[in-house]
Amino acid sequence: MTPRDAFARLRALEGRWHGHSSDGKTIHLSYEVTGKHSAVIERYRHFFKGKLMEDEMVTVYHLDGEELVLTHYCTLGNQPHMRAELEGDDTVAFRYVGASNLSHPDALRMTGLTFRFEDDDHFTQTWYWDGKKCHIRPENRSDDYDDIPDDGLGADVFQLERVPTGVSLEDIHAHGAT
Repeated sequence: MTPRDAFARLRALEGRWHGHSSDGKTIHLSYEVTGKHSAVIERYRHFFKGKLMEDEMVTVYHLDGEELVLTHYCTLGNQPHMRAELEGDDTVAFRYVGASNLSHPDALRMTGLTFRFEDDDHFTQTWYWDGKKCHIRPENRSDDYDDIPDDGLGADVFQLERVPTGVSLEDIHAHGAT
């Protein structure tokens, strides 16, 4: 798969998605194609302790020449930048290349993201992080991070499925998976 093929896979995600992590975290994603099809905006929200997190996180994907890149606008208050490494026909792995607005060189931050595409309506998304929670700025602290160790490597793996048109998120929560 080329970077352009991988970007086309991301554009095909346009719409709403719902899923769960292996530890039971519920996640809602939406994808929007914008800028004359030159960028994909992902909006991320999850439930923590039965409550929808206050703020959403946004990730913007785009081609930079012949490379597929992203910037993740995190509720941690920093903006990691990543570049895709293509792994076969069904996997795109983004690797950390730097970040803006880090409060400290060892601050907690997202360091990787992997997509494994199963079919048009299902994919797995794995987010990786590294750093120390003690370096999160006070204005970015939240109970949403209680499930993250105080420092070191970690990952969240989400199994996602497309939300059919006409199905509300309330319906999903009341009746389970789509």
